[in-house]
Formats: sequence, structure tokens, C-alpha cells
Amino acid sequence: MAQKTLLKTDPIVAVIILLAVGAVWLNMKPGAVQDVTPAAVQQTGHIVVAEKFFDFGAVVEGEIIKHTFTFKNEGPGRVRFVKTETSCGCTTTSDILKEYVAGETGEMEVVVDTKDKKGIVVKTISLMLENNDVSAIEFSLAMQLQPPPHPKIGMLRNINTEAACKSCHLESGVGQSGVFLYHRVCAQCHGKKGVGGFAHAFNEAKWQNFDDTYLKKMIQNGWTEKGMPSFVTGVTPPLDDEQVDSLIGYIRSLVKHE
Repeated sequence: MAQKTLLKTDPIVAVIILLAVGAVWLNMKPGAVQDVTPAAVQQTGHIVVAEKFFDFGAVVEGEIIKHTFTFKNEGPGRVRFVKTETSCGCTTTSDILKEYVAGETGEMEVVVDTKDKKGIVVKTISLMLENNDVSAIEFSLAMQLQPPPHPKIGMLRNINTEAACKSCHLESGVGQSGVFLYHRVCAQCHGKKGVGGFAHAFNEAKWQNFDDTYLKKMIQNGWTEKGMPSFVTGVTPPLDDEQVDSLIGYIRSLVKHE
């Protein structure tokens, strides 16, 4: 009764209600015409790089080396470079985080600090992209690190107290053995594969004729008169017995073939 009374006494309210119901019905009716403007399709870009891998070859330990990768946006859309990630803190990239329009070229310089790095090393750089046909591109750098050339020996050096000597001849040998240990602590003076240098060549018959006990004593205590330091007595970290034996085993393999 209250509803009938309201409609009779307030016709304006009734009209508003009917209009609202009609609007809802029109929106739900199949085939109803709606004013919808389709969103514009965003075009994607296509970053093409000249190379993804570079080999520095032989590099002296401790050097700071650089290489530049080039790229071009060959797609119709803009590409945004949003982030770079490197495999370690020793590898850094130039500032390339911006948008690149169609046809635009660019360069990414990569810098690697080889301090405290040894042997064969591979570094990677991941480049993250937005509005590109792929979301990431990975680059790689390879290098073969070698000990620096040894200075000429004019007098006996204390490899335990001189920082440069200790780093090269003692600390670099930690955890190494055989040929790897030899090329860490011995090759700078005795030459690669024992061919000689500032010190005697181990592939000569004279040294091959010495017994293992003599060679072990020489490695342990050094030979002051000839400028050879100790690698066990009085140094830190010293070579252990297994390491000394592995050096002697490698020296025995350096037989000179006539």
C-alpha cells in the first residue's frame, strides 16, 4: 500500500525509476550499440647485435680490459633498455639504459677488471628489454689469464714479505698441484714446460739426473746462492708435501726429446 501511495503522490519519482530500469535493460539487450574506440596497437622493436661473444685471448693477470658490443633497432617500434646484469662485480657496462627508436644504433662498452682472476675466465652480461621481440639478450666474454712477465732477478728476493712476490709465488699456488702449480709459482723463472728462463731449464738431462730427494730439498729450502727462494721453509702459505711431490712429478715429465 505504501508503494501505491508513493506512485500516486509523487509521479516524478516513478518516472526516474522507470528511466533507470530502461537504461539497464538497454545495456543488457543483445546487439546493443556501444561507443567503444579500439586501442591503438603498439609496434614492437627488434634489437639486432653484431656479436654476442668475444674472446680476448691471452690477458696478463691484473689488467683492466674493455670490449664494445654494437646494436641496432631494426624493428618499427621503440625499444627500452631497462636493466643490465653481470656475472660478478668485476664486470661493468656503460650507461645504455634508455629508449632506442626505429633505426637507431648504439654501443655497450664492457669493462672487466682481471685482478685476482686466474686461468680461463668467462664473464656474462644480461641485457633486459621492454617492447622488443625478445625480453633479454645475453653477451659473453672469454679470456685466458696469464702471470705477468717476471722481472729480471738481480738478487735474492724475499717472496714472503714482498707483496708482489708473495701474491704471485705463494698465494697463487693455494689449492693447485702438478702442471697448474708449476705454472703458478715456477714458470716465471724456469719457463713454460720447463724450457728455462732466468733459471735453469728442467727439461735438461742435468736436472733430470738429480734424484727426487735432492729436488724436494731445493723446493723446500731454496738455493740462496742462485737466487732461488724457499717455497716451504719460512714462508706463508707454504707448499705442503703433496704439492711438492706433484711438482717433482711434473718436472719428471719434462724430458727433453733430441
